[in-house]
Amino acid sequence: MTAFVRSHQFSFATLLLVAALVSGACGGEATNSLSPVSPTPIVEADYPRTVIDDAGVSVTIAAKPQRIVALTPASLEALAQFGLGKSVVGVAACTCLPIAFTATPQVADFNGTNVEAIITLNPDLVFVAAPPFTPADVIAQLKAANLTVVTLEPKSISGVYATLQLIGDAAGASVAAAEAVATAKSDIAVLTALVQDQPMVSVFYEIDATGAIYGLAPDDYAAELVALARGDLVSSGVNGVYEISLEALVTAAPTVILLGDSIYGVTAEAVAARPGWGTIPAVVNGAIRPIDGDLVSTPGPRIAEAFRAIIAQLHPTILP
Repeated sequence: MTAFVRSHQFSFATLLLVAALVSGACGGEATNSLSPVSPTPIVEADYPRTVIDDAGVSVTIAAKPQRIVALTPASLEALAQFGLGKSVVGVAACTCLPIAFTATPQVADFNGTNVEAIITLNPDLVFVAAPPFTPADVIAQLKAANLTVVTLEPKSISGVYATLQLIGDAAGASVAAAEAVATAKSDIAVLTALVQDQPMVSVFYEIDATGAIYGLAPDDYAAELVALARGDLVSSGVNGVYEISLEALVTAAPTVILLGDSIYGVTAEAVAARPGWGTIPAVVNGAIRPIDGDLVSTPGPRIAEAFRAIIAQLHPTILP
């Protein structure tokens, strides 16, 4: 979380009061724009449990998992929030790794996944990302070793909710997952009501520009958050394509640039000094703003916090 967000924490109870004053049609619109989720279960279902993962595969889990490998940041955050952090025995390396898990064996990184190390940990549940983030051959090897594998691939805000519930259902925390989803939906609805009358802001969200320029693809879940925050996203215009040419970026003329790579040391000054960027309105007007890229890019239980971070940078005067 950036220093900006840390220093501007707020109470959703306060915002709920504000939202009550401006609800009417906007409240219904915010709620209806997001897919509903199942109501909170009264009790946890017994094991064995069968879930349908995000790859459409039916997975049966024989008993409540005691040893879990979480190869996605979102699944790790969810397990921690659901009170299952002690069950995690293996994680993927990430700049977003919570402090509580820094001593947990790291069995994957940007160079690859150590299948042998995962098997050695003897997990009874492994959460993986859909290919290519977790390679298809890695998933095949894990399944060939008779490990229980659940694939996660949220593609939208409603998809994040469904995936959070999937994680809870698989790991034995259905109730906690449903509560987390309900809270996130409520918080996002409140924030959506607050920005409904704000002007649209043309924005480029930078993921990386050390070589080619990468922003959000139009079908990325975070792109939906930007749109909900009244942001007119500058992107490649092609689903699944994150790279955008400098010519297209300059032509789109965003009035705000959000630096999702600021956590890696990228600064507004460095962006302004780039060849060819000087005519972009965001550069001309000094509207180049840092944002916590790990927070925004992790489709997990902190989704409302990510949404708030985007709003805070697009509409700096609207939040406490």
